[in-house]
Amino acid sequence: MSIQKKAVELDQKTVKISVIVPTFNSAKTIKDTLESIINQNWSDLQIIIQDGGSTDDTKAIVGKYPMAMSGWQSETDNGIYDAMNKGIRSTTGEIIAILNSDDIWLPGTLNRIAEVFSRNPDVGIVSGAIEVWEDLLNGAKVVLKSSLLHLHKGMTVQHPATFVRKSVYGSVGLFDTQYRIGSDYDFVIRCLEAGIPWVILNDILVRMRAGGRGGSTFTFDDLTIRRSHELSSVINETLTYASSFTRHIARRLILSIFGERTLSIFRNYLWQKRMYR
Repeated sequence: MSIQKKAVELDQKTVKISVIVPTFNSAKTIKDTLESIINQNWSDLQIIIQDGGSTDDTKAIVGKYPMAMSGWQSETDNGIYDAMNKGIRSTTGEIIAILNSDDIWLPGTLNRIAEVFSRNPDVGIVSGAIEVWEDLLNGAKVVLKSSLLHLHKGMTVQHPATFVRKSVYGSVGLFDTQYRIGSDYDFVIRCLEAGIPWVILNDILVRMRAGGRGGSTFTFDDLTIRRSHELSSVINETLTYASSFTRHIARRLILSIFGERTLSIFRNYLWQKRMYR
């Protein structure tokens, strides 16, 4: 085994990962979610159960898992993104994940994520693919990959399969709770505007039950966010075709027409083309 490989494995073992699980009356599904987390066998793992005041047996089930119960926080919140923000503020890990209470991590997810972060210390975010199942055991599945290249069509980054350095939240801020179901889309766009280096994986990291936000529906919230960030069709066309120019010419063109903010989005486009795995 090479020294470099040993160093990477050491980094993977020592990095602390925090996972936030928002819950509300999740007794039917939380057991599978927690076991998928614990079975990652990650040595330095923080589990935060951010509960919105469940009245079913959610707490009793969580109580069977001491690692999860130690991070139990139950209080009323102003929606799912408010719960996520509260969880993020309580994290102590370098890498933060948010896993819905009816989703599960596939085996080896944390090993894969830590490998990418360890090999790419400048990367701020890693996103993978998800499986959507009608039934987790027997139902048909659909695979949804993450993409930064089709955000003009809607939310094409799979949030449950996205892992973020805590420093990124410090740089770009938390989720904007004015958006009821589209704040993850807003967060993605703000990260692109800030020039956060991003790696997209083809690996399937999460299994999701059907019924959540599938990643392709373009909602009114999405449209409002898109307009507020001035992602017009001309910008999208520029990002699509600019790869035919040299980087120098494309940079000067985008900078002169659209300004520094759009240039940062273009940089992330080029980064994804280079780092797509």
